[in-house]
Amino acid sequence: MRIDRRFLLRGTFQGALAVMGLPFLDCFLDSKGEVLGATGRPLPTRFNTFFYGLGLTNQLWIPKTGGKDYEITTQLKPLEPYRAKMNVFSGLRVPLDDNPNYQHWSGAAAAVTGISPTKTQEFNSKTIDQQIADVISRGARFKSISAAAAGDPKQSYSSLGGPNAIPAEASPLSLYTRLFGPGFQDPTKGDWKPDPQVMIQQSVLSAVADNRRRVMQNLGAADRTRMDQYFTSVREAELQMAAQLQRPEIQAKVTIPAAPPDMVCNSSLLNLRKSTPLMARLGALALATDQTRVFNLSVSEPTSAIFMPGDPLGYHNTTHEEPIDPALGYQPRVAQYNVDVMELFALLLKELDGIPEGDGTVLDHSLVFAFTDQSYARIHAVDGLPIFVAGGASGRMKTGYHVAGDSSPVSRVGLTIQRAMGVPAEVWGKGSMEVRQPYTDLLT
Repeated sequence: MRIDRRFLLRGTFQGALAVMGLPFLDCFLDSKGEVLGATGRPLPTRFNTFFYGLGLTNQLWIPKTGGKDYEITTQLKPLEPYRAKMNVFSGLRVPLDDNPNYQHWSGAAAAVTGISPTKTQEFNSKTIDQQIADVISRGARFKSISAAAAGDPKQSYSSLGGPNAIPAEASPLSLYTRLFGPGFQDPTKGDWKPDPQVMIQQSVLSAVADNRRRVMQNLGAADRTRMDQYFTSVREAELQMAAQLQRPEIQAKVTIPAAPPDMVCNSSLLNLRKSTPLMARLGALALATDQTRVFNLSVSEPTSAIFMPGDPLGYHNTTHEEPIDPALGYQPRVAQYNVDVMELFALLLKELDGIPEGDGTVLDHSLVFAFTDQSYARIHAVDGLPIFVAGGASGRMKTGYHVAGDSSPVSRVGLTIQRAMGVPAEVWGKGSMEVRQPYTDLLT
């Protein structure tokens, strides 16, 4: 008897047909526990980013030992529940070559593009999430989704390059509406059917396709290039529509909640503690139901306006104005803010790890790249950025390590991530950050 995830138990009860579904069983997976037996399609591997401004305090976050048995430091304590599912990178360089150190920008831009930026507030290429989305997002409803827990849609570090940043959803309600509002159909329900409006839109695009090809044949090389750039976005729309006309293949058992209430979203730490878990939960549900395979969450801008009510300076000004405690050797109020943002990062990991899926959780079938803009915000230093990569990428990434101080360019982490995500990148970054060697010891 063939038993797959669509198998139903059948019988009769009082003369009527009775049907009962099965829970997710190991026999639905292949011998490696990685592939659905019914379709032969692998569980999708997702990519996430988490951005936080102003870095951490070196004395308090960098473990003294490298490798598997590193100690959990004071500022890594909030992440301890996910230690076995996370890698910590310290001592990474951000060589600027001949470019200025754009304060609160160069470090962040280098981490997500592998390029020292030539302008502030602009990326010199697509960011890593968009490069990965080009490969993994075909078939999902949204190529990527970005969310800003502090309520500013400009707090997005996802970009198509140059000034083309992708705006973030700026409240839990707007994120919910985007993901689960009009146009969303719950793939766990039995009444799922293609959206007629999407079918009409796809038909319109199909109707002009032949004419589009004829027009292209009559254009010069330069115009064909311009038209091809234009139609790239059209093709992405077509792919998105095609995805919406197919019922998503999902493995997670989730329930889509009711819409969250409208709420104040700003840089108050008290409000971030409310908005961050809500947005993290919605992002995790979006991944679990294959609405998107790339989710970006930020909790601040690089200059971080985070503040605790009653603190007249707030986070950013404190990094510059608080004296170093001579006994401690660091800035104690800054150190507390550092821990606060690590607690917000842990909330994202908690939501991803809280959704069972196949042989693990959504976190096990994801990578999360957490990055920042400074290694020592007091002096705008960028060498030694604290970088974290969580999740197993469906078994492609080994976890539980502290990769300590080898002075590699920060772009080496980005190349390693892309290899784990199945992106066929042989080289990544430019100038002194061009790398060809990922952290192969972390790849399976």
